Amino acid sequence: MPEPALQDRVILITGATGGFGRALAEAAAAAGAQLVLASRQQKKLEALSDRLTAAGGPAPCLFPVDFTRASGNPYQALAEGIEADLGRLDGVVHAAVRFQALTPLAGLELEEWQRALHLGLTVPFALTQACLPLLGQSPDASVVFLDDEVGRGDTAFWGGYAVAKAGVSALMALFATEHGHREALRFNALRPGPMATPLRARAFPSRDDNAQPTDRAVSACLHLLGPSGHGINGQTLDPGQGV
Repeated sequence: MPEPALQDRVILITGATGGFGRALAEAAAAAGAQLVLASRQQKKLEALSDRLTAAGGPAPCLFPVDFTRASGNPYQALAEGIEADLGRLDGVVHAAVRFQALTPLAGLELEEWQRALHLGLTVPFALTQACLPLLGQSPDASVVFLDDEVGRGDTAFWGGYAVAKAGVSALMALFATEHGHREALRFNALRPGPMATPLRARAFPSRDDNAQPTDRAVSACLHLLGPSGHGINGQTLDPGQGV
């Protein structure tokens, strides 16, 4: 994609300090986007902001929040803050996930199950719902959910993370179908495949497998967010296999 492909677009990224979220933030800023970055790790958010501005991009808006512990309605607060500060929203990428370790269901603690489902499924629903009015005002808005093959139900030990990813696939399809009449608003999923990220390292701490750098997945996400993705709705994009 050409560098200014996201020029003048406001893009919200959750999980912005994670492996994929951070790489996407850097690429989206280089493509001209005004970013809103959400993460529970404030110091890492500030460090990422410094890196983006040092590279010549506009200062991102930071929203430090732990969605699994926040009180009140942080989703509405975030949407209202974006409207007040920036006046528009053109894209959302749900990159926040919750994964601790590979664990059999028989030994999985209830609290960990609940937090994984909350961050991986409830947050994408609630935040997308809260942002719908703003997204609906954009001439070309895109919401991207991160999918994962472990959500297909044939992979053991991934616990609440796998169930959340299975739910996200259905959630994306519901949003896409219910808003299919709105040409300027689209909902898709990205299945990046194994990536060399901290999450992958937690799952396989002593394994050097086929994990790939995040570059290909980031490029695919930029495609879904930008004008080249216009008209794509209700699809799961696999950078290795196409839509």
